[in-house]
Amino acid sequence: MKSSVIKTLFFALSTFIGFNAFSHQNDEQAHHHHSSEQLMVHSATVRAFLPAAPSTAGYLVIDNLTQHDKILVKASLEGVKRVEIHEHIHKEDMMTMQRVDELTIPAGKSVVFQPGGYHLMVFEPLKTLKVGDKHKLTLYFADGDRVYTMADIVALADMFGGKAKSDTPHHTHH
Repeated sequence: MKSSVIKTLFFALSTFIGFNAFSHQNDEQAHHHHSSEQLMVHSATVRAFLPAAPSTAGYLVIDNLTQHDKILVKASLEGVKRVEIHEHIHKEDMMTMQRVDELTIPAGKSVVFQPGGYHLMVFEPLKTLKVGDKHKLTLYFADGDRVYTMADIVALADMFGGKAKSDTPHHTHH
């Protein structure tokens, strides 16, 4: 009887150790394969909609600490129907705005979304974006990675005074 109990315990223990090692190995491969934990998003702010305005703007910083360029293809914000990536460009002494379908975040570099440069255009609020609230901002990359953070809703005056910037750490989903 002792022999069968020992064999059962040995089998259970070896199965557990083998499964645990296999799971850990797969985790290591997954972390190696998906590098989004090295993409950081911070200082995300979205301006509250002005009365009767059809759109508003959002700003943030994306740090690409990976060794590979990352391509941002889409963004979404909790509480609104649509978010687009835009940039301001200078044409013939005029500043214009245009939509960007893909934005490369170079390896080891940061891209700052700010007035007069890259920014998010936020359209069609599903509810009022109140100053002081936080809404989930999700960034989607061409390789399937998604990174999210909480964006602070700020008043126009606060955006330029730097009062409401958030340094909330990023969160990642695969």
